[in-house]
Amino acid sequence: MDALMGGDPITVLMATCNGVAYLEQQLHSITIQSCQPSQLIISDDGSTDETSHILARFINSAPFPVTVITGPQKGVAQNMLALQALAPQGYVAFADQDDVWMLDKLARAVNALSQIPANHPALYTACRIITDADMNPQGITKPPRRGPGFANALVQNIAPGNTIMLNPAALVLAQSAARDLQARTPHFHDWWLYQLVTGVGGNIDFDPTPTVYYRQHKGNYLGAGQGIVRKLNRLKAVFDGTYRKWLLEQALALECSSERLSEESQNQLAQFLQTLNGTPNFGQPLQVYRQSMSEQFLLKLSLASYRFGTP
Repeated sequence: MDALMGGDPITVLMATCNGVAYLEQQLHSITIQSCQPSQLIISDDGSTDETSHILARFINSAPFPVTVITGPQKGVAQNMLALQALAPQGYVAFADQDDVWMLDKLARAVNALSQIPANHPALYTACRIITDADMNPQGITKPPRRGPGFANALVQNIAPGNTIMLNPAALVLAQSAARDLQARTPHFHDWWLYQLVTGVGGNIDFDPTPTVYYRQHKGNYLGAGQGIVRKLNRLKAVFDGTYRKWLLEQALALECSSERLSEESQNQLAQFLQTLNGTPNFGQPLQVYRQSMSEQFLLKLSLASYRFGTP
């Protein structure tokens, strides 16, 4: 299937850093997509292994144009923002270096987003098949129980970057909002995109059909986690201040673009920042939610600790 399909081009953005172990499998899975991308832009963030050689060989064999740039070497979020700034007008999909894409990943995303008016920001995301390092399936992530929304986006990300595609209007939004950031870089680029799109009243299309084999290995920046281990890690993040730090970094980055948000979202963000800073508005309950009952309990526990000044 032609990438353009008579419409907007599809650009794939990939950040790499010492990806030699799994990179070739991921690159191959992009080349055999049923809906071929128009181009692939890769930002390598200071690899010291054979990644550069793999990319050099791939440039000569890929069925579409491939551009490799040198990343800012300031972390994953900064690398993704640098990539995003280079994307031409059209659809944009984000790729991790260590996953494997299913054959129809791009096709499903374009098909879903093409149903939405081109001038209305929209973000596509999907379930994933979790695998071990050798690609043996370990489980499937679940669709959100309570659905997407800005009140959810303030406290949780349900749009993992390796599944995201932005429509042209969402890309314009993200690129312009990124120019507002200055020194307030979000900790998680994908979470920030979910917050931005919901904050302006855009569409979130969550596909319950998995489109990515999400490989778990020792080098994962932020793994999926499962069962009791996942719950314990989340509990630890609440009590050691990590979760609050993430929430605050994301909210402050979003505040840079507050004028782009709807009036309702602006008010929610302002109230949320008051809560994080320990000065909540007791006359107005904070309307935020996570997707499961156990996660909602942890959220309430966490917000209560901010209210009373504990870490």
